[in-house]
Amino acid sequence: MQAGNARGDSAELNGGKSGCSEPIYVARQPVFDRDMDIWGYELLFRHSSQSTSARIDDENEATCKVIADGFGLVEDLLAPAQKVLINYPGEMLIQGAPRALPSGVAIVEILETVQPTPEILDICAQLKAEGYVLALDDFVGQPGYEALLQLADLVKVDVLNLEYDQIKAIVGGLRRIGNCRLLAEKVEDLAMFDQCRKHGFDLFQGYFFSRPELVSGKKLSANQISKLQLLKELGVSDLELGRVAIIIQQDVSLSYRLLRYINSPGVGLPNKITSINQAVNLLGQRKIVTWLRVLIMAEMKTTPQSGELLLLSMQRAKYLETLREAGAPARLSGEGMFLLGLFSFLDVILGQPMPDILAKLSLEPRLEAALLGRDDELGVWLDLAAACERGEWDTAEALLSDLNLTSEHSARVLNESALWAKQFLDAS
Repeated sequence: MQAGNARGDSAELNGGKSGCSEPIYVARQPVFDRDMDIWGYELLFRHSSQSTSARIDDENEATCKVIADGFGLVEDLLAPAQKVLINYPGEMLIQGAPRALPSGVAIVEILETVQPTPEILDICAQLKAEGYVLALDDFVGQPGYEALLQLADLVKVDVLNLEYDQIKAIVGGLRRIGNCRLLAEKVEDLAMFDQCRKHGFDLFQGYFFSRPELVSGKKLSANQISKLQLLKELGVSDLELGRVAIIIQQDVSLSYRLLRYINSPGVGLPNKITSINQAVNLLGQRKIVTWLRVLIMAEMKTTPQSGELLLLSMQRAKYLETLREAGAPARLSGEGMFLLGLFSFLDVILGQPMPDILAKLSLEPRLEAALLGRDDELGVWLDLAAACERGEWDTAEALLSDLNLTSEHSARVLNESALWAKQFLDAS
């Protein structure tokens, strides 16, 4: 993908011109460390509704503006010490665009199309001396990059179509050149994750974390079953607030977290809340049920990467709900679309087949069919959410057209949903 970056220097890079009003798409692809904790994110940008990749054009007002705003959109979503990988073509490297972002957060990812000319090597050496971390993108052992590899702090190796012996050979070659950290990208399954870890990779990127790892004979724990029973009870159409309060009061952890959540500054209540009944009545049924569903799912996490999946679940839930409420044609209610997104990663979080999980929930037939992949109409919505999350903008554009939705509205909702999910989980 082509992307660049500028923030404080965007006006200089654009010749002093102001920015544009193009929609800004930002997708974050997580990067995991060896313990499957989130190390950082790669930002995937798209600058307009007419192109599936960001144009790098010194005379184009939109490029630097959108990259500057893109970083601003995700900056608030980062946890302390997490990094951001941002792609740079040669022209923007030479212009010094990476200096517009803080060296402690933003990693300079040099695109594979950049040739290691003396001018490129000089600017890279300067950036490294100024404290910037340099990453070389999509390295597969090609010759001619030795000088750049000696400067790189991080090398990304595309392992998608490589055999294990090929990966071992590439790693061996890199070790002879320098002592950089290795990031395996396009890791599609846990078997490849394990192999790359054995070969000395420190960081991992790909879709392996969002696919279920089903262990033969594994059963849900008693705690997970009880949480699913709570989810089932929350699905009853005539659920009353009094019953909700009783459910919460029966769980010390939920009670504590509810009071902490509702008393947090982000909720905006003028007075401190001291009882569960008071909290439930102030929030109302819809908000309290949404909060409970998310908290119950959070407590069912079984793997380190489940935290990222929970964040994605919430982002997807809010994204689908908001698009539906904007008037897009869907045969599920706004709440149904929210549940579709929220539960779409439940099999991965629990490491169990979706049919086994749904057997313990009370969901309307249409929603259950969609989660099982048996409803093509609702499947389009899930495909749209997945395409936006992965930065597959050409696929997203086609799906938006099919749903009579605009790119501008989708981009805004996607960004707002990501921020809402992060704030919700932080407050909870």
